Amino acid sequence: MRKSAFVGLLPYLLAVIVAVAPLVLGKLILKAHYASIGGAEVESVAGRYLARAERALSEAITLLRDLDRASRHACLEADRIDFAEKVAQADFVRRMGLVDRNGYAMCLEPPPPARPAALLGPAEDDERQVTIMVTSVPKGQNIQGSMVVGWRSASGARLIAEVAPAALDIDPGPSFMREQRSVEVIVDGSKTWMRLGQADAGAPGGLVSVRSRSDIFPLEVVVQAPISVFYPIVRALDLTLTVGAVAVCLVLFGLTAWVTRRPEKQVDDEIFLAIKNGEFIPYYQPVMNIESGQIEGCELLARWQHADGTVVSPGRFMPYAETSGHVFEMTRQLMRQSVIDLGPLFRRRTDLKLSINLFAGHFDDRRIIDDIMAIYADGPIGYDQLVFEVTERYPLRDIERARRIIAEMHVLGCRVALDDTGTGHGGLAYLQQLGIDIIKIDKMFIDAMGADLGASTIIDVLVELANSLGMGIVAEGVEREEQIEKLREKGVTAAQGYVFAPPLPAKLFLELAGALSADGDTFAELSAAKVA
Repeated sequence: MRKSAFVGLLPYLLAVIVAVAPLVLGKLILKAHYASIGGAEVESVAGRYLARAERALSEAITLLRDLDRASRHACLEADRIDFAEKVAQADFVRRMGLVDRNGYAMCLEPPPPARPAALLGPAEDDERQVTIMVTSVPKGQNIQGSMVVGWRSASGARLIAEVAPAALDIDPGPSFMREQRSVEVIVDGSKTWMRLGQADAGAPGGLVSVRSRSDIFPLEVVVQAPISVFYPIVRALDLTLTVGAVAVCLVLFGLTAWVTRRPEKQVDDEIFLAIKNGEFIPYYQPVMNIESGQIEGCELLARWQHADGTVVSPGRFMPYAETSGHVFEMTRQLMRQSVIDLGPLFRRRTDLKLSINLFAGHFDDRRIIDDIMAIYADGPIGYDQLVFEVTERYPLRDIERARRIIAEMHVLGCRVALDDTGTGHGGLAYLQQLGIDIIKIDKMFIDAMGADLGASTIIDVLVELANSLGMGIVAEGVEREEQIEKLREKGVTAAQGYVFAPPLPAKLFLELAGALSADGDTFAELSAAKVA
């Protein structure tokens, strides 16, 4: 009894594992991704502080060299005037003048409010032509200081330039990391010019730390930030991953319950006979251009039509067809029928596209390439009119083999779309590795677009991603006019869904396509005419 109960629960346990394992792996990949982005951001911040410090030090040295060449080695009126003019022209230097051998000011322009302490060390202690001294002032947990640059002339005079603390008064990088990062600018290996903020070393995931050194000056910048501060960059993708995993788990539970409710042999025999009798037929759902109102093509969807005329939706048979292997012959029959149904229309309208769904098993070997060539070669539907959709809901077993098969599709002239984008296993990895041409936004996000800010943000991310990678984008499951308007605002130009038409048998689809093509009628005009 116990063994029987365990065997009955085993399919459900496997369903949970299949849904949760990619979720865990996906979260690990996301963490590595935002840690990589965080490293780049921290490195960028360090680079900008270093560049600013180099500019300030370079300006001070240049001004001092110019004064030396002009023989401004005393505190005469002409010398003071020249000191003041140099400061007025400078971006970072706030005072210039001369110090004695002990480093005390002989004259400074503009004069400081109070007599300063020694600005440089004694001349005997440092024989270098250029010396640097930093005076730091603590401000809470931060340190902000002035830098004094000394220049020893051939005559022995010691010119100085004081760089103001405001020289490093910048705040580069994204706003969300500013309050949690630390920045330290170090001179001569040990002198802290500025220290800003304090990164929490105990933050989850640890710290990203970057040390940038100048190639020309004794300067270095150390920037640290918690890895966790960069999580908002991938929050939308993480939400998508979690929602997708939950959805996959629910789907698998439903499928498991349906399949285990009936003897497998009975199901197998029914599908085998249905394929033999040609009961699997294609329905076509139009894909519309929501800017022009013209039809762009259609998606081929499988239906099981019994001998008595009743039609079964794919959710009732497709999962078992895929796991049992019947889907391969079923797909061949559907593609052959598409040539018969749509051939004359597609020969006349070479701008139309036909989308055909494939499942993960189609990318295990190149049989699908042989099928495409055998069915569509030299036929009325050209290779360049075909779009093959790979779903993200189920993982591809071998990414490299799938990439090669998709490359062969591209050589033929076919395009490849990523279906159910954002709901499954592949995500950014599929887009990056497979050479995807079109992103299809899942109905789940379209439904939640108006009420859920997260769904709207995910759509914005997908549209921006498609635009930056030169991909097409299609919205699925559009059912209301207001969704069309929102999609237009986001830059989506193609959509399909019940607001335009449900999946149609070939005759009705051809009538719709013909009506839309007549005299350039758009879908909106055709709908208005029907209402009138």
